[in-house]
Amino acid sequence: MESLPKDRPPVTFADQAERIPHTPPRGWATLLLLHLQISSLRLSSFALGVFLPFIAADLALTPLQAGLLQAVWWITAALAVLPFGVWGSRFRPVRLILASLLLTTPFLFMQGLAVNFLTLFAARFFAALFHALGLSARPMLFRQWAARGQYALINSVGLSQHSVLLAIAVSASAPLIAALGSWRIAYFIQAGFLALQTIAWLLIARESKASVQDIAALLQANPAASSPLAALRKYPQGWLVAIAMFALAAVWTGVITFLPTLLLEERDIPIALGGALLGFLYYALIPGALAGGWLNRKLRNRRMLLGIPAALNVLLAIAITLTPAPLLLAALITALGLVWVAIPAMEMLPFEFPRIRPREVAAVSALITTLMGLGFAAGPLIVGAAAQLGGGLQTGLIAMSALAAVGVIAALVYPVSQPNIAQERNPDTANPDTPNSDMENADNG
Repeated sequence: MESLPKDRPPVTFADQAERIPHTPPRGWATLLLLHLQISSLRLSSFALGVFLPFIAADLALTPLQAGLLQAVWWITAALAVLPFGVWGSRFRPVRLILASLLLTTPFLFMQGLAVNFLTLFAARFFAALFHALGLSARPMLFRQWAARGQYALINSVGLSQHSVLLAIAVSASAPLIAALGSWRIAYFIQAGFLALQTIAWLLIARESKASVQDIAALLQANPAASSPLAALRKYPQGWLVAIAMFALAAVWTGVITFLPTLLLEERDIPIALGGALLGFLYYALIPGALAGGWLNRKLRNRRMLLGIPAALNVLLAIAITLTPAPLLLAALITALGLVWVAIPAMEMLPFEFPRIRPREVAAVSALITTLMGLGFAAGPLIVGAAAQLGGGLQTGLIAMSALAAVGVIAALVYPVSQPNIAQERNPDTANPDTPNSDMENADNG
């Protein structure tokens, strides 16, 4: 894989803030295709709760093994994305993502061939590992193809697209598996879908058409950004974003993994209805996610941007666990889904840290992805372990929800706002209480 030259001086995002005034159509297509790839791969996690009763019956899984199958996806990606992010930030992002697609697709197919817990576990491990390679290139792909002021807006449209795919998949999975007579065919369909996206990537993500042609200047290796530890020490607020995302992620996978089983075993709600109820996580989020760019522009107090979703995350998860009525459950699950309207803006926070350089963004973004992945893993592990020890699924879900209060604590100590990117060129005039001017223009691009 071709590395980038090291003979150019490093640049900051401030130096490049006006290089791309508008995101071109091909840039939109490239970044939304990346979002589709990530969503398609995460189906292996987010649809597992609906698949689980079928898989558990076929492979004789215990609750702890079910939690491990969910956790391995996220732990593997979480631990791999930081070293991949630092190492891979030296290479062209389009090629890294192509390599990720080619390596991941076979292991998605192998999930459908699993004959026991260990073979399914191994297939999920390797799929998640190579998926992390593509995730590590995401910040640099944004920088190469999109206008800075439209990052959050593109992310919001991607979340809406993600919600459409997941709403269809989660709602239709149980009836589809019942009609086909096998959960394995669903994994074969997922692998085929990703193979088609690989072909689309070759046609759409052509570097000769990218908005930034001299990507080598942006990815120039420099001592301050080469070490992940240097970037993570320099921007401690990145840890706070990461902790908040950890809490949100833990609740999400804890609920989607075990709520259908809880409803079936303790409340006699059929798995088809339980899967349909999970679909309410996405129905309102499909249009609601488009508000992410507006929220990014309007909510200049970044402490509130993190804190409000973190608090609602805890309260709604506990309410969902204790509510037996399907109609009220649908309303509460819808509200929990809408909490994620803030995610597109939260994911883009590292881009506005003062005087941050592109490879430093890659390191901090990788940290956030790492803790978010660990959160996705921790949720089902906590619930599954509690159930295995005799506490029951409801106890496990409540314990997991209460532990997610760590996200509220992180939000309370986060800086209220970030310096103006335009002022990074003149640090003597930077005011830490001045809202980010790029954020004010997030939807005006």
